[in-house]
Amino acid sequence: MLNRPVALTIVAVLAAATMTAPPPASGQATGSAWQAPRTADGRPDLQGVWDFRSLTPLERPTSVADRETFSEEEAA
Repeated sequence: MLNRPVALTIVAVLAAATMTAPPPASGQATGSAWQAPRTADGRPDLQGVWDFRSLTPLERPTSVADRETFSEEEAA
């Protein structure tokens, strides 16, 4: 049987190797190159459901570029 310090060292090395290993790329397609859908004239197809419930615009004005949210007065 291994003595305690050797066993703890082995466990620590295995834990470090497990934590530093890159995760598998399971969400990526393998073997085929995915391409975004295009319209008949070749532009990206942006059809779908768009949600505009957020008060933050897609392109922020330069006056509020450094802040993450609007104040209550700005939102009104």
